[in-house]
Amino acid sequence: MTNKQQIVWSGSDDNGYVGNVSGIALYNIRTVPTPPVYPGQKSPKYLFLTQRLNTRGYEPFDGASRANTVNEAKTQCAVDFTRNGGRAALHKTLGHALLIVEALGFHVSKLKTPRPGETLDNALAIVRAAGYRIRKPKVPKPKGRLGPVFACEFSDGSRVRLSVACSTETLDWDRGENLARQAWASRQKMPLDLDSAELAKLVPPIITGRFEQNGVVLAQRNRSMP
Repeated sequence: MTNKQQIVWSGSDDNGYVGNVSGIALYNIRTVPTPPVYPGQKSPKYLFLTQRLNTRGYEPFDGASRANTVNEAKTQCAVDFTRNGGRAALHKTLGHALLIVEALGFHVSKLKTPRPGETLDNALAIVRAAGYRIRKPKVPKPKGRLGPVFACEFSDGSRVRLSVACSTETLDWDRGENLARQAWASRQKMPLDLDSAELAKLVPPIITGRFEQNGVVLAQRNRSMP
């Protein structure tokens, strides 16, 4: 925050005024119509009530909170921002918004060029307006993602389905068939420390096998019975 910040006002006598600093609504001037002070008075007369805003509601600031003219009310706000607690209230509002944004998993960093401008949308708008860059954290890719499914049938009629850790572009048939033989051997309560060559001799031949993914057949092999 710099000392060159200016209060930018918007509104009217009928609806009141809001003072923004770096895109954050920091001050409110409420206008209260007063009864006519003399007979025949046509234009309404107002009493201007100044308040400092923060993320949790309204609060008056030190010094007079009433003014007879809108310019006098704006001057009160400018004095509060420069000399009293207005600047601290701005940091408080921004800090509260940052807590909301960061608690929801966003990363916040200061922009080189600030951009003008309490729900998440409002908190994001306040943080961006104060000159911070917001980026959503990258979701890490899951490790150990399952590969395609190898499904096969043995000559004895038994079937096996299991996932094989290999690329869908380079299907590992040897690995798929070896894992299928081990699964068959496990069902038969055979020793699992046998090597691939020994399993191939003991386990019935695989007569058909295929790789699938999400219900789509990637490739298939059929073998004739000896």
